[in-house]
Amino acid sequence: MTDTATPYDALKNFNGLIRRQSLFASTHLQTDVDHLMFLDTTGSPLAKNAPLPDFLSQLPQLLSAINHRSKVLLTVPQSWQKVLCDSEFTDVELIITTDNQRTPVSSRPDLSFASYADNTADSTTQCQTLLIDFNHLPVEDIARYLPQWRQQHAVLCALNVDAPCQFNLCQQHDIDLIQGIFYTLPADDTNKTVSPSAKTLTQLLVKLQDPEIELDEMADIINQDVALSYKLLRLINSAFFGLPREVGSTRQAIVMLGQNKIKTWASLLCLSGLDNKPSELRYIATIRGRMCELLAKYYKGHGDVFFAAGLFSVLDALMDKPLEVLLQDLPLSEELHAALLSKEGPVGKVLQTVLHYERGNWKAINHSKIPQEALLSAYLDSLYWAKELNQQLNG
Repeated sequence: MTDTATPYDALKNFNGLIRRQSLFASTHLQTDVDHLMFLDTTGSPLAKNAPLPDFLSQLPQLLSAINHRSKVLLTVPQSWQKVLCDSEFTDVELIITTDNQRTPVSSRPDLSFASYADNTADSTTQCQTLLIDFNHLPVEDIARYLPQWRQQHAVLCALNVDAPCQFNLCQQHDIDLIQGIFYTLPADDTNKTVSPSAKTLTQLLVKLQDPEIELDEMADIINQDVALSYKLLRLINSAFFGLPREVGSTRQAIVMLGQNKIKTWASLLCLSGLDNKPSELRYIATIRGRMCELLAKYYKGHGDVFFAAGLFSVLDALMDKPLEVLLQDLPLSEELHAALLSKEGPVGKVLQTVLHYERGNWKAINHSKIPQEALLSAYLDSLYWAKELNQQLNG
């Protein structure tokens, strides 16, 4: 976990908030587009005439480092749009959100526009992409107007899809792109059968989290899973870690990095082995873990524990079971249990703040003891770090 200068450094002086979300293709729940939003300090859209930031001319280049996908939906004020439209893009295709009073025209194949649907069937804009916000339109209106919107626009994109009924509506009507927190929540069906791979994962996590486990026993448990031991050594010996010498065995890795770190990394690799969930969910786990770790200093806490809290906070969504049920079998420390279940203690407070930032609960983060600029910096660093890590995991 080396700290190096990142492409995000140019964004850290932004006087506001930045949030990234994934847009999923409704047919296969894989990320097709990344949505990047620039907001004011309250989490509201920037004023139309907002001043141009120093990094704006570099933004098209920065986007390829910030996002996983080459296609980016960008929410920025009108004052920024002309600069972006005149900029050269590097390996990125931009979709810029506009208001409904103007319909920009672009002949560039790497630039298009998106506008928001209102509560009428007739769309007054000819933008290629129509953004349908479930927070601003009743579900009944959306269902009623979808057929006409489909005829008027090439791409329909649903925003703030959080509830299962909203997600089901999107799939029933073949909405092209879906954005929301639906994939970070466990399924409503409490009788859903746990897959064999998930059972194996749970058993392995239980063994790894045993507080009484000895060094050699931990090495043996990891080595019993050939794929896990291979992935662990490959990751530790990668440029991501930048160790001064090559690690040749699991035991050597434990001695060099310590049992707590190896527990965390092995657990992360276990989570990355589940293939029945969107890969974005595991990406979210690493972002949460890293952001919690970076913010631990504000509570004088141990970074490993904070990282583990962020990592394990996605277990309910991965397993489709409530956390209180899953944690009954995991021998985690009382500190981690309290943080995950009740958001109590320093670890719980940081995890709650990270979740608020991730979900755009901007009023809530104002009550945090962590300065807003520190949250933005940690968030950007975590995005970059998680992307680099996942490239190693998927390599």
